[in-house]
Amino acid sequence: MIANNNLKVCRTLVRRDVRFHPVKYILLSCAAMLVTALYTFVFLLGSSVENAYLLNYQYSYGSTSHILYTGLTEKQADTLTGNSSIKSTVRLSTIGQLSDPVIGRRSIKLAVTDRAYAQTVLSVPTVGTLPEKNGEIALDEFTMDSLGIPHKIGSPVSIVWTDPNGETHTTAFTLCGWWASPANFSEACAWITKEEAKKLLPDYDEENAANVTLGVNLHQPKDIEKQAEAILSQQGVTGCTYTTNLAFQDARTEMAEHQARPYYMPAFLVILCGYLMVYSIVHVAADREHLFYAGLKSLGMTPRQIWRLLLEQGILVSALGMIPGWALGFVLHYFITGRVVIGMEENPALYFLSWPPFAAAVLCTMATVLLAYFLPALRLSRRTPADMLNSAFGRLPKRRQKSDGRMTLAQLAFRTLGKNRWRTLLSVVSLLLAVLLLNSVWIRYISAKEEIYLSSMFPWDYSLCDGSAYLSAQQYNEKNQGITEETVAELKKRREVTSVSMLKSHEIPMTASGTLRERITAFYNQPYDEKQTLRETQAAYPEWLNGLARLEETGEYTGLVVGMDGVYLDYLQEYSPFTSGSFDEKAFASGEFVLVGGAYHEGLSSPIEGEEIEISGKKFTVMGSVMHDETYLQGAESPEAAFNLVYILPIEAFDRLFPEQAYRQLAVNIDKGQQKEFEVYLDEYEQGLNRGVGITRRSEYQDNFRVARLNLVLPDLVIGLVLTGIALMNFINMLVIKTVSRKGEFAVYESLGMTRTQLQKLLLLEGIFHAGLMLMILIPVTTIFDRFLMPKVVEAAGSWSMVYTCSFLPLWIFSLILGILAVAVPLLCLHFLTKGSLTERMRQGE
Repeated sequence: MIANNNLKVCRTLVRRDVRFHPVKYILLSCAAMLVTALYTFVFLLGSSVENAYLLNYQYSYGSTSHILYTGLTEKQADTLTGNSSIKSTVRLSTIGQLSDPVIGRRSIKLAVTDRAYAQTVLSVPTVGTLPEKNGEIALDEFTMDSLGIPHKIGSPVSIVWTDPNGETHTTAFTLCGWWASPANFSEACAWITKEEAKKLLPDYDEENAANVTLGVNLHQPKDIEKQAEAILSQQGVTGCTYTTNLAFQDARTEMAEHQARPYYMPAFLVILCGYLMVYSIVHVAADREHLFYAGLKSLGMTPRQIWRLLLEQGILVSALGMIPGWALGFVLHYFITGRVVIGMEENPALYFLSWPPFAAAVLCTMATVLLAYFLPALRLSRRTPADMLNSAFGRLPKRRQKSDGRMTLAQLAFRTLGKNRWRTLLSVVSLLLAVLLLNSVWIRYISAKEEIYLSSMFPWDYSLCDGSAYLSAQQYNEKNQGITEETVAELKKRREVTSVSMLKSHEIPMTASGTLRERITAFYNQPYDEKQTLRETQAAYPEWLNGLARLEETGEYTGLVVGMDGVYLDYLQEYSPFTSGSFDEKAFASGEFVLVGGAYHEGLSSPIEGEEIEISGKKFTVMGSVMHDETYLQGAESPEAAFNLVYILPIEAFDRLFPEQAYRQLAVNIDKGQQKEFEVYLDEYEQGLNRGVGITRRSEYQDNFRVARLNLVLPDLVIGLVLTGIALMNFINMLVIKTVSRKGEFAVYESLGMTRTQLQKLLLLEGIFHAGLMLMILIPVTTIFDRFLMPKVVEAAGSWSMVYTCSFLPLWIFSLILGILAVAVPLLCLHFLTKGSLTERMRQGE
């Protein structure tokens, strides 16, 4: 027997199929392009979200290195570098640590300049340069603002630092550069030259000096805790410590994957969507296909050759849609991902761009297309040519009994509703699911109210604070003059501004009376619960405990005097309940009274109503005491004021006591209709600053809310849009098949005298009836769903910023699209079906 192994003929058949059916391949290429675009977008978005979480962990860690070994000598660092599992290393040599009290809880190393290490800790100057000459220094913006250093190259810098022996030094430098980095919130480096380091600490680079930090990147970072230990053990290095990057710990990697998983999930629906799109195009004329394959099999084509033919057709279609699909997917990624991943100066769509998502998109597209080609072929491969011919002829219109009465076009159109019931049912179900899901997404989206969120999260529209108080980890430097009187006056003159509220603060030593000492001691010794007292709840804050102990033993403590007006006073009254007395606006404005803030716990923990307090030589009467909510204060107090009592005065009375004290912060409210103009002014104001001023904008909270609201519904939105594509494709497919399969029938109608206009009217009525059938089901079901089920869904979300808001916008959009498709698709099909003579169109082969 001679076997038929000719596979080259398959390629010839593919070329001929493309030449004879170009429209089919154009449509298939468009479908493959859409599928590739969807896969590309989903994979790029998921990858960006996952990498963004990992980058956030790197920011928290403060370095991009996998492992940081500290306390090494140069010899030990050289020994570790020789380990075979290490891919690359960077080194840092330090001569001490900044110890100025205003640095607060942040750790700032005085280090020798090393650009490679600076890049791994995101500490390369963006303004100016790294030090190149003796006496130069480069700092991060947070440190500059804490020290009150002007943002100007050449500014004098006085640094208080402590060497490894515990000796404190004060050294003058000249500023040569600075940078702002999210990795420097808690730790940073102050860069100086090697020569300057040698001058300040001659023995810093001696053989036994354990002041080297080694940043290590591994070839294969897996369990890096064990790898870090193994490297030390293998190289025989002891006496040092190490930390591992949070981003490369297994637990954090799994957490990032878990957070990104919802963004990958729509890929499963893309498979279904892509399959249906490609299948509906490939098999739009199933009868003709059966005849075609019946002819091939009768001519001796083997199942292997048929499979090869389908494989080459699928690969060709996938290849044609690959490049434009990549481009379209990247465009979607470029414009959408930046709204999902926020807080980066770079566009995350470009920052996290990599090739694996593109490769995965092509492979998945090819698998989806081949699935649409191969699954129907499984059934065809087991059938004989005769079976396929019978199947094709069995699908032709059957004769019906003659009717005595006349049939109108409307009656004739109505009869088509009963044909291909399964396709009609599939179309109804898919449309219903898509409408319900998109309506659910839309209602949840509009039910999240921005104004409710803003009023709760940010009591005023804008906040300006001294640069040393921008972070909670920064200690407010009372000597700073970042916010000037000119700034306040200029803000008050702005036509967009409705109010400017001011706040100043100053720490002073105070002495408590015997009565106050007993009251405070009794307050903190009272039980908090069955296991601990109020004092014991603060065990994690030794500085606070030391301050309380000092008050109990000597009566001495630190008083935080705060001058405020406007919305700050409103906030205090709303969120700080009175424990004694009450607020009298007129008496408070006189400057003879003071409000006292104690612990935020029921009970008396401060001077109370009617008692007298002396502040900087002037006596005040206590108007009342409050449970002080200090969240409105930006920055942190000094370590000595970890335990304090807060004395609140009108801003005018505060200025009389401390006339040289600058502003700590401002609260600005504006006319919301002029927000854009005020933002432009703030941009210009920031560009003209040479000292640190932290600005918190209303627009930042708006952006955060809008991103959070979008992220709340984004996975469901993507799924809903994919389902919409499936549903509309099913609807189009149903209309196309019901029209194309009746080509001969339309020719018969025309031969019996039906005009082209009547034929167009017939198809127009058929489309309208099909759209009407869909809407008769969609509208009542969606109405019931929105009115009765969605309020419970919104309530179950448990968000205080959500208020149920009913809307049928997705339904009306669907109705409009269905109406357009119901009219356009049949008429477009008719345009192609009526080409040629009646005789040609009436032939059964067509």
